[in-house]
Amino acid sequence: MAEPDVSAYAHGLIEDVRAQAEIEGCDLHEAFTQLMLDQLAADGHTEDAVAVHFKDHGVEVSGYGAATDDRSLDLFLTYYSPRADDDHKIGRADVEAAFRRLENFLSHCLRGTLARRDPSSEVVAMRDAVTDKFGRVESIRLVLVTNARSVARDAVAPMSFEGRHVTRELWDLRRLANWSASGNKAEPIVAEFPAGLPCLATPRTDEDYSVLLAIVPARGLADLYSTHGARLLELNVRSFLQVRGAVNRGILDTLRGNPERFLAYNNGIAATASRVDFENTPSGQRVIRRIHGLQIVNGGQTTATIHHAYRYKVDVDAAHVQMKLTVVSPDRLDDIVPQISAYSNTQNRVTASDLKANSAFHVDVERIMRTLWAPPSASHPHDTHWFYERARGQYANALTREGTPARQKVFKAANPPAQKFTKSDLAKFEHSWARQPHLVSLGAEKNFTLFSQRLDEHPPAVDKQYCRHLVAKAILFRKVDKLVARQNFGGYKANIVTYTVAKLVQATRGRVDLDHIWRTQDLTSALQDAVTDLSMLVHKVITSPPEGRTNVGEWTKRPECWSAVQDLDWTPPPALEAELVDLDTYSTNMDLIRGTAATDWTDLAAWGAETGYLDAEHRRSSAEIAQALDQGWDPAGKYIRGALEAMRQGRRNGFRRVNGF
Repeated sequence: MAEPDVSAYAHGLIEDVRAQAEIEGCDLHEAFTQLMLDQLAADGHTEDAVAVHFKDHGVEVSGYGAATDDRSLDLFLTYYSPRADDDHKIGRADVEAAFRRLENFLSHCLRGTLARRDPSSEVVAMRDAVTDKFGRVESIRLVLVTNARSVARDAVAPMSFEGRHVTRELWDLRRLANWSASGNKAEPIVAEFPAGLPCLATPRTDEDYSVLLAIVPARGLADLYSTHGARLLELNVRSFLQVRGAVNRGILDTLRGNPERFLAYNNGIAATASRVDFENTPSGQRVIRRIHGLQIVNGGQTTATIHHAYRYKVDVDAAHVQMKLTVVSPDRLDDIVPQISAYSNTQNRVTASDLKANSAFHVDVERIMRTLWAPPSASHPHDTHWFYERARGQYANALTREGTPARQKVFKAANPPAQKFTKSDLAKFEHSWARQPHLVSLGAEKNFTLFSQRLDEHPPAVDKQYCRHLVAKAILFRKVDKLVARQNFGGYKANIVTYTVAKLVQATRGRVDLDHIWRTQDLTSALQDAVTDLSMLVHKVITSPPEGRTNVGEWTKRPECWSAVQDLDWTPPPALEAELVDLDTYSTNMDLIRGTAATDWTDLAAWGAETGYLDAEHRRSSAEIAQALDQGWDPAGKYIRGALEAMRQGRRNGFRRVNGF
C-alpha cells in the first residue's frame, strides 16, 4: 500500500470534524472525540466506547471503553486543534504530561476523590465503571489521540499502576492517516510464532491466493486473542460475536474434560493473511514464523471460548486447533475475504447473511444515493446529494479524485460534508424510527449488527422512495439531536435523541410526513416545538432509573426503559396533529401484531369485559386477532385497527405490558 498523504488527510480530518460538529451541535473537540471513538470501536480497538469529557486540576479524560467480557478497560484523552500545517506537532514531554493526566484520573477514581466539585452523572457512571472493572479486567490501556504530528519515533513505554500492567498508546496524525488509508480494514495484525508453526502447503491453483494447513496450540490462540481481542476477528464475525457470542458450552466442556481430544471434536478455524514469513528448521521442517494481516473469518466462537477458558484457569495446554490459512494478495483482499467468510463451514449459529452484513442492501442504497438529488433548502440553495459512505474513507477518496481545488469545491457543494452518513448512522436512523431506542443505546457497532439481522429477516425494497424516506429520517434524527443539545440536559444526549424519535413515532403511529421533510429538507415549526417538549419528558424518564439500576447508561439499553418511555402520557399537540398524514399501515400493524402472542389478545378481551373499559366491538376485534395468531392466518384490516385501539386503550388504563405497546 502506498504511503498516505498525511497533509491531505489532515485537511480532510478538519473538514470531517467541522461536519460532525455541525451535525451534533457541539464544539470541535467534542466532535473530534466522537469521531475517533466511533472509528476505534468500529475497527475493534475498543468496545462500548463512550465519550465523556472531564477536566480538573491535573486530571483529564475524554472517554472510556469497557469490554463486556472483562477483557479490557480503556481510558481515552483527545487533543484537537483546527490546524493542518506541518508545524502542528506534539513532543515527548507533552505526551507524557497527557498520560499523567489520564493516570491521575484513574487514581482519583480508585481512591474516591474524583473532583472538588460535583461531577455530572455521566462522569459518575464512568467513575463507577472504571472502579468496577479495574480489578477484574485482563488488560488496561491509556490512549492518547491527537491530530498533531508526534516528534517521538519510539512507542510509549507501558507502566505499572496499583500492581497492574498498564499499556499506553499514542495515535498521532501519521498513525491516523495510515489507519485511514487502510480503508475498511483495521490496522494489520502481525502474529508471531517464536517456536515456529509447522504447516502443510496445498497445491497452488490460483495466483491470487494460496492455502496453508496448520495445527495451532490452543494456548497460542488464547494468547493472540488476549493481545488483539476482537480485532483478531473479521469485522462481521466480530460484531456478531459481541452481540450474541455467549460462551459455547460444548467447547468449554471439551477443554475442561478432554482437551487432548479437542482437535478431533472441533472443526477448527479459517483465517486469512496478506503475507506469511517462513523458516526452515535444522531438521528441514518448514515452519511459519510470522503471519501478517491475520484475520479469523470463521471460528470466532472457538477462539473466544478458548480464551475465556484459559483466562479462568482451565488448562488448555493439551488442546490444539486446526487452522486453514488462506494467504491472499493484498489487492484482492476486499474481493476474496468476504467470500471465504460466507462459504466457510460454520460450526455455530453464524450464517452467511450475518457475515455478509447484507452487503446487497448497502450497495443498493449507495448506488441510488449517488444519483438521487435532494431539493434545495435554506442551507443549500441548490440540489445536493446525501452521500452514503458504505465503507470508511469513500467520501475523502471521492474528494481526492477531483484533483484540483476548484473541482473539489464543486464536489463539496454537490455533496456537503454535513450530508454524509455511514452504515452505523443508517442503523441509528432506522432503529429509532422502528421504535428500538434501547438497541441504538447499545452502541453503534452492536446496533448495526442487530439492524443487519433485522434486514435479513425483513429486507426492504430499496428504491428511490425508500432512499427519500431514509434521508427524511436522517434529517429528523439530526434535527432532534440539535434541539436536544439546546436543552443543556447535562449528559446522555445520544440516548435522549433516539428515545425522543422513537416516542414521537409511537405517539403519532408513524404518521410524521416524511415526504414533506424530504421536500423541504427540514422540520416544520410545529414538529420542532413538539420534539422540544417531548424531549424534556423523555429526559426525566431515562435519567430516573428504577431502584437497583443506578447506571443511566445501562438503564437506557434495557427494554424496560423503552417501556417506561412508551408509558409517557404525551399526545401530539394540535398544531402537529394537523400536519400528520394518513398512511396505509396494514403491513406495519401486522408486523406489530406478529410480535405478540394469541394469549395477549384473549387476556385483553377478558380484562376489557371484567373492567368495562372495552366495548363489545373492541373485544370482538381482540378475539379475532387471537384466533388469527393461533391459526396462522392474517385478519382483516378492520379487526387490526379495532384491536390496536383496544390494546392502546387497555394500556392507558392499566392492562399489563405487551411487546410493542
